[in-house]
Amino acid sequence: MNPLQPRRRHRLSHLMFALLVAALPFAATVPALLWQERQDLQASVRQQVEQGLQLVDGILDQADEAARILLPLAGGSCDKAVYSLRRQVAVAPFVRSTVLLDGDNVYCSSLSGSTRWAMPARGFVQGRMQLLSGNAITPDVPLLYYRLNRGGDAAVATVDGRYLQLALQDVSDRILVFLQVGDHWLGPRRYGEGTMPASGQVEEIRHSSRYPFTVRSSYDVPAWHLHLWSHHAPLTVILLLLGLSAGATLYWLLGRPASFTDELRRALANDEFEGYLQPIVKPGLPDWRGAEVLMRWRHPREGLIRPDLFIPRAEESGLIVEMTRRMMDAVLAKLAKLPLAPDFHLGVNISRAHLQEGDLYGDCRRWAGLLAESGAVLTLELTEREMVAITPEVEALFRRLDALGVRVALDDFGTGHSSLVYLQQLTVGGLKIDQSFVAGIGSDGLSGHIVDSVAELAAKLGLATVAEGVETAEQFDYLSRLGVNWLQGFYIARPMPLDEFARRVRQGGTWQR
Repeated sequence: MNPLQPRRRHRLSHLMFALLVAALPFAATVPALLWQERQDLQASVRQQVEQGLQLVDGILDQADEAARILLPLAGGSCDKAVYSLRRQVAVAPFVRSTVLLDGDNVYCSSLSGSTRWAMPARGFVQGRMQLLSGNAITPDVPLLYYRLNRGGDAAVATVDGRYLQLALQDVSDRILVFLQVGDHWLGPRRYGEGTMPASGQVEEIRHSSRYPFTVRSSYDVPAWHLHLWSHHAPLTVILLLLGLSAGATLYWLLGRPASFTDELRRALANDEFEGYLQPIVKPGLPDWRGAEVLMRWRHPREGLIRPDLFIPRAEESGLIVEMTRRMMDAVLAKLAKLPLAPDFHLGVNISRAHLQEGDLYGDCRRWAGLLAESGAVLTLELTEREMVAITPEVEALFRRLDALGVRVALDDFGTGHSSLVYLQQLTVGGLKIDQSFVAGIGSDGLSGHIVDSVAELAAKLGLATVAEGVETAEQFDYLSRLGVNWLQGFYIARPMPLDEFARRVRQGGTWQR
């Protein structure tokens, strides 16, 4: 059989649909969830940077106010200005010191009064701000100079860098926020020159609208699976369980047939119907002299299914025709190679559907050709479960089958529809005595009389007889004395797989009494 048989292809397609449904809750939810998380992360960082900008602006507002108050004193006497310088240090928040400049030279300081040292304007960004790592008094404490100019004079308010670092630390949650002034930067517990340290590939920058500085931060978008598991582990588990449950349910539903007929079609496509053979013997002769081919359904989940559970439905739907055709093709391909007894009786059931649908004559001609070398005789056992309309076409078919050498026997004779009418109008070669009559031999006088009558009728009409359901030696002996031609039943052998039947035929000595 082709490895890619229909059943496997169907299962594969069902599995793919089930996996698609299983992934659907996860696939439909996770992208939106991750997108929202990224938006939230971006908004959070943006908010942190914005808050940092506002805090630094607020600190510089205090420095700006102090410098504006002192600017009118620039260029004047230091002795008169020193009190005001020190007062601003005392009252202005965040201001650590103040100085006055004459050109680029400091001449008055809140720390030392009159002094003289250089503070070139070129070191200030836009002439207003300068960020340093420290000074001579506090070399390890960052500071920021804020400068206001008036002509050649200037006033400078010094902001303690620790206030700025605390403000940046306050807004730094999971991501650090930095202050950038020219080529210098300041962050929580750190200071540097040149390029600000980048902690990620995505950068958020805000420029102050009032002062020459920027606040910036950078961050990485974490791997989606790590982010999802670290932030939404319960939801992830729920989505996975929901998807697996939905996928498993769909797979189960797809595996179920829409109807019993659909299940039969599926089984037919997957070659699940196989032939079992029940041996038939001829009284007084050794070995098996025939066999009836019985259909069995080997279901992939339910195992071997009894024929009475599916044959009637197969006959109603008409699928029995193709089921029989495939089964017989497989059986005869192996039987034709066996050393069968002369005139080996090979029976197979047919129903009304075989007469109305398909090409029964063409099938029989092919089967008879396969059996030609073995000498076996094909016998069609017409079941009486359904009424067969005897039309000219049916009568002609029976005559053609008889001419082909194919016998037709009435199965379960006397238990179904119009047995005597069939005998009268159709070319029939044999009768099969139903097992319900055979079972009463020796215990039910009426059944015994019916068996006697059927055998006598067959003899008068020149028809061969087969008795099925032989289960005891008493039944066997009674039917043998009665002259029944063929005997079949558990007393002789049970139905068996084709391979076992072939093995026992090759070994020989199959029956001796």
